[in-house]
Amino acid sequence: MPQNHVILVVLILLSTLTTCLVEAKWDPINWFRRSTIVRMENRVEGGKELRIHCKSKDDDLGVYTLKTLDDFIFKFRPNIWGTTLFYCSMDWGEGQTHWFDIYIFDRDYRRCTNCQWIIKKSGPCFYDAGAHKYDFCYQWNH
Repeated sequence: MPQNHVILVVLILLSTLTTCLVEAKWDPINWFRRSTIVRMENRVEGGKELRIHCKSKDDDLGVYTLKTLDDFIFKFRPNIWGTTLFYCSMDWGEGQTHWFDIYIFDRDYRRCTNCQWIIKKSGPCFYDAGAHKYDFCYQWNH
């Protein structure tokens, strides 16, 4: 293959890769050194203990029981495909188990490396660092 063709193929591949990375909103330079911390604090009304069980496709983080204002923290590095997902089941002894996707790459990668949540009966609320308050509240997945 002539040298000009090799250069052309390399340029096309680099262009395609760059386009894919931009479309995926993925930052390859920061990915290699960037870890993410997720913190959940029990704010369930009525002083109830909160039982949390978090998992990803590859990891089971175990079951933890939190007293009021106690927290559960875990750390991970998002995968290179931009598909990292951690989901948690939560209950506080009232006969119902609730589910929530506590970390979704597309939703969370750009907004936090220290993702802080409070857990209430109505659902989890995300800490908005710019506003200095937990003002992004979500419904349970059920």
